Amino acid sequence: MLHQLSLLLLASTALAVLAMAGVVAWNLRAGFSDYLRAQDGQMLDRLMLLAEQDLAQRRQVPGLWPERPEQWRPVLRQWLDGSLDLSDGRRAGGGFDEPDAGRPPPRRPPLLGGWRDRPPPPPPPPRPNGDPNLFGPRLVLLDASGTRALAGHREVIDLPGQLRALKVEGDTVLMLRLAERAGPAQGVDASFLRRQYWGLGGMAVLLIALALLAARLLAARWVRPLQAAQAATRRIAHGELTVRIAKQRDDELGELSEDINAMAAALARLESSRRRWIAELSHELRTPLAVLRAELEALQDGIRPLDAAALPSLQDEVQRLSRLTDDFHTLAMSELQELPCSFAPTDVPALLSEALARIRSRAVAAGLTLQSDWPQALPQALWDGERIAQMMANLLENSLRYTDAPGLVRLSARLLGEHIEVSLEDSKPGVPAAALAHLFEPLYRVDASRSRQAGGSGLGLGVAQAIARSHGGHLQAEPSSLGGLTLRLTLPLRPPAAKGTA
Repeated sequence: MLHQLSLLLLASTALAVLAMAGVVAWNLRAGFSDYLRAQDGQMLDRLMLLAEQDLAQRRQVPGLWPERPEQWRPVLRQWLDGSLDLSDGRRAGGGFDEPDAGRPPPRRPPLLGGWRDRPPPPPPPPRPNGDPNLFGPRLVLLDASGTRALAGHREVIDLPGQLRALKVEGDTVLMLRLAERAGPAQGVDASFLRRQYWGLGGMAVLLIALALLAARLLAARWVRPLQAAQAATRRIAHGELTVRIAKQRDDELGELSEDINAMAAALARLESSRRRWIAELSHELRTPLAVLRAELEALQDGIRPLDAAALPSLQDEVQRLSRLTDDFHTLAMSELQELPCSFAPTDVPALLSEALARIRSRAVAAGLTLQSDWPQALPQALWDGERIAQMMANLLENSLRYTDAPGLVRLSARLLGEHIEVSLEDSKPGVPAAALAHLFEPLYRVDASRSRQAGGSGLGLGVAQAIARSHGGHLQAEPSSLGGLTLRLTLPLRPPAAKGTA
């Protein structure tokens, strides 16, 4: 993964560097072409001024004006050499700037005599680098109409370029045409542009090398916490639930470490709960089974006669074992999936009255007083009546078992918007505040006041919580104003799971 991340970072950086270098090279090429075109225009303007001065002098001297096309060749060469001298001088002085205002352009000495009296001067000896911009090979001298070449390179007439009219006393007498360069740069300009390209290429290579080093360092820094997380998850998968990752960063990778630690802690708690479940459940099952075995052995050995008096004891233990297995099955189903419910219209006041009626005789025998308080106009709810009745039986059974005599058990209900709140309060003994959050854990008991001797399995409140959740409700425990415990149940009139049910 380290190499893959390094290559990804390097590829992204290299792509960005190459794209930037390409854009800069293209922009440099385009801008340099515009610069060279402007440079050609300035040189052509200087040549035009020099030629117009020379033509004005030739018109004043009889016989000095060329009559035939071949006579214009040395004139054009003379103009070109003078223009190149000017350009070289200006370049040496700081570029192709125009002469200062008020300074007259250099004058060429007039030629004395005519072409017949004096032979044309020999061409000047070639000078090294006299025309670095290849100005001469791209120049042609045309007649006033611009259609006939008089001197220069005739093959450039049809090429795109710049045109200047040579005027004497306001009349156009000749025209100069300068073709554009064959490429973006030639001669010394080409060398300059080539050096820029090499510089861009070298900078791109340097940046890519630095990106390779940075990508390696950054990838190692990012991958290190991921490798630690990977190793920790593998150890957790093999059952090492005490593994924890030290938080080294404050970004998403640091949060990932905290999430893995929280997951490991949750799995540790779940594993501890599972083991406690198994231990507690085996103990709960062993008690009624031991009683049954002792009763049966006593009957088998003849210690107790096999008569009607022996059957109720056996029946009580069987019922206790049956309730325990049923409750455990219900809780196991609620952990695997939501409890299956058959939703139907339910009369809430009637359901609560029936729940109280079932335990009234046992409550009186235990020295407890039952009270009820709810309006008879409670709306009809869409509940699973059997599940809700089972839940109310578990809640009332809990109060009946763990309320001291003489005591009071109060069941009340009220409408809260689209929900019904049912409250079950009992008198002392109370429940410690630290134990309230654990009352709905399976097989959990509060020591002393809520012990196994009271006869409960420790699964009733867990089953009640599972039924409440299957109806989209909530069951919570809190201290009671009567001195004992309050179990507050909130259920929607129409649970989300009942949508589509008539």
